[in-house]
Amino acid sequence: MMIINPESGDIIAANDAAAKFYGYAVDELQGMRIQDINQLSDEQVAQERAQALAEGRNYFIFRHQLADGTLRTVSVYSAPFTDQKGQSQLLSVIHDISAQRELQDALWYYQNNLEEQVSEQTKEIQQMNSMRILLLAAIIVILLISTIVLVVLLVRLRSAKQRSEAQGARLTAIFDSIIDLLVFTDKQGTILSANQRVQDVFGVTHDLLNQPIEALLKSCPCTKQSTCYQVHCEINIANHNSVFSVTKNPVLDSLKQHVGYVYVLQDITERLAQEKSQRLASTVFDTTSEGVLVSDRGNRIQMVNRAFTEITGFCADEVIGQSPAMFNSGHHGSAYFSKLYQTLNERGHWEGEIWNRRKSGDVYPSWLQVSAVFDNEGEIEMYVALFNDITSRKHHEQMMWQQANFDTLTGLANRHHYHEKFDQALDNAKAQQTRLAICFIDLDRFKAINDTLGHHIGDLLLIEAAQRIQDCTRSSDTVARLGGDEFAILLTDIKSIRDVEGIANKILHQLSSQFVLEGHEAFVSGSIGITFYPDDGDDRKVLLRNADSAMYKAKEHGRNCFQFYTSAMHENAKARSQLEGALHKSLINKELYVVYQPIHDTQGQRLGCEALLRWRSETLGEVSPVEFIPVSEELGLILAMGEWVLYQACSQAKSWYDKACKPFFMTVNVSSTQFKRQDVSVLVAKVLRETGLPANCLTLEITENVLADNSGHILRQLDSLREMGVELAIDDFGTGYSSLSYLKRFPLSKLKIDKEFIRDLPADAEDRALVAAIISMAANLNLKVVAEGVETAEQLGLLKQLHCDFTQGFYHSRPLGAEDFEAYLMHFNESH
Repeated sequence: MMIINPESGDIIAANDAAAKFYGYAVDELQGMRIQDINQLSDEQVAQERAQALAEGRNYFIFRHQLADGTLRTVSVYSAPFTDQKGQSQLLSVIHDISAQRELQDALWYYQNNLEEQVSEQTKEIQQMNSMRILLLAAIIVILLISTIVLVVLLVRLRSAKQRSEAQGARLTAIFDSIIDLLVFTDKQGTILSANQRVQDVFGVTHDLLNQPIEALLKSCPCTKQSTCYQVHCEINIANHNSVFSVTKNPVLDSLKQHVGYVYVLQDITERLAQEKSQRLASTVFDTTSEGVLVSDRGNRIQMVNRAFTEITGFCADEVIGQSPAMFNSGHHGSAYFSKLYQTLNERGHWEGEIWNRRKSGDVYPSWLQVSAVFDNEGEIEMYVALFNDITSRKHHEQMMWQQANFDTLTGLANRHHYHEKFDQALDNAKAQQTRLAICFIDLDRFKAINDTLGHHIGDLLLIEAAQRIQDCTRSSDTVARLGGDEFAILLTDIKSIRDVEGIANKILHQLSSQFVLEGHEAFVSGSIGITFYPDDGDDRKVLLRNADSAMYKAKEHGRNCFQFYTSAMHENAKARSQLEGALHKSLINKELYVVYQPIHDTQGQRLGCEALLRWRSETLGEVSPVEFIPVSEELGLILAMGEWVLYQACSQAKSWYDKACKPFFMTVNVSSTQFKRQDVSVLVAKVLRETGLPANCLTLEITENVLADNSGHILRQLDSLREMGVELAIDDFGTGYSSLSYLKRFPLSKLKIDKEFIRDLPADAEDRALVAAIISMAANLNLKVVAEGVETAEQLGLLKQLHCDFTQGFYHSRPLGAEDFEAYLMHFNESH
């Protein structure tokens, strides 16, 4: 498989199978052009690519050169598509068909020999028939001569009568035993005698005697000729016409005197019927529009007709002696053919659709009928297969399916097809317990444009609107035109409402943009109603009705907007939108501030704190970090906010560090988004340099989301931070699935035990054992441990007993403003 640029011929991508076949590495192939492989000229290849892209052609036969110089015949299936950059590309699937081409000459030779042998055998049969007739004529002449001699002897030698009669009887027996009909006449054509076969056939031998030969051979030209050879005459026998081959020869006596004639009649009615049947069968075989293939019991092809060649491209000589497996397209597995032959052997007939491959490599559908021919013992003697190319029928079926399921104007799914896709998606969603979203879209002000600019412009607008809507959706989604200016979208596997909001906003933006239609400018907008499965119903009709209701609600709210059917969802979406708007202004309006929560070491010798970001909005009031931090990460605002917090915390820490008489440290949280979209080590170095805070006084808290990325870019940042002396702590330890591997792989110095494990201490034995294990493991790895959520003296006592290094929680203090924490720090230094 290759992806090829149709304009330049550059090979954009190639799979391992292509590299193996052509003998190049994948990187080498991707540095080549298809012209480097194809034996056509650059102009020919470029023309083929252009035609393939413009006309939609996708089957080709080329000669390609491999890396070792070998030329191979290949079939190429190319399909155009548009990549993520909007560029047209060709996806080419390449098959090696060189072996099929090599079978042609051998198969042609076999067919020619077979035809010559049939011709020679036919001539030999005809010659044998001629010789037999001549032999019979000679015998008859001999018998006549013998009879004449006997008659003469009878007259002259009465004493030899007995011997003559015996000899005559023998001759008569011979005469009567001849299978052909023999009739003797005198010179005038009067019947003198006939053999037993005449009696058997006509049953009136005695009535024929002394009758003219014309009484027997009516309208036969032989009666008027002195001699004739195998002239066909039609004779009525018992009201049934039979055809005889008539040969007439004169009979001479011993003195060479003409005494009469002998007629030899052969009934050739059955032979002519067989020959006619054979000619008819041969004509039907050669002229039928169905391909015919005859194979022996070993399934080796023995005969094919002209239609077979026209359909498959293979001549008879190319396939005689081969197995029908040579036409296998690869569309059917071995189980399919096993079932076929099982049915054929059991029932003697199989009929069905099958995909075969032509000589050109094209795969085509055919309707195949195979019958088994059995011998007298009931064993299969041969197979006869009849097949039709049903490509055209399939094409018409596809067109009919297309017309039945897709809108003829826009090419989108129609109402019928949309309902089918909806039912399938609904069944899958119920089975997999996933969510669906249904969007109804109605174009605002479309009727005015249709009435003023005409239906033609209205149709153009619908086509463009349909394309814009489809461009806003995913390939897995279904977009349909339900009629008029109403559209519907089926969104599958919805993870969050936010995903649907994004698509709806894109559609509204696209629809509200200017339409230029054959020089006319037009403006419309869209009203969108949105409903969800299973939130708003579990039945298609109910969900569609709810989406329609939500769409009309959008129109009531001023149009060019979307509305959710569920009011709660809509309120949540509005709240989210309001939160995003306010968050964008938070830094400018100086609404963000930092509070500090003390962190004590269990020995009472060192105090630090964690800088926590807070937001007091002018419009929303105090907003929880749980609400605004995830949103700021999605919007990318966390970069500016994180940098601001780092400056604030480090500046404040430098002030307290200078005033404190004991070691002091500041802990700052860093988002995974910051590590992915900027170099945190460069930022920290800059902040430490500008604030003057020693690097060992700063601890950065990171989550497992940062470590889970496991990219070289993030690992280099962490290594750089540790090299400059900044400590790294993993936050919420124990809540992730691979925390232990992180401890080994990354340069961490601290870990924080999540408050979920601290909350039930010391009563919960399981939590007590887990915390003890974490602290012990961290000590063995030279990591300091910070326990979050400490709220009671009992929890603190147990943690000290377990040799936990640091504790943090409401037991010590809630987060404090800068002035309050400074007083807290001074009091700590004075009392310790």
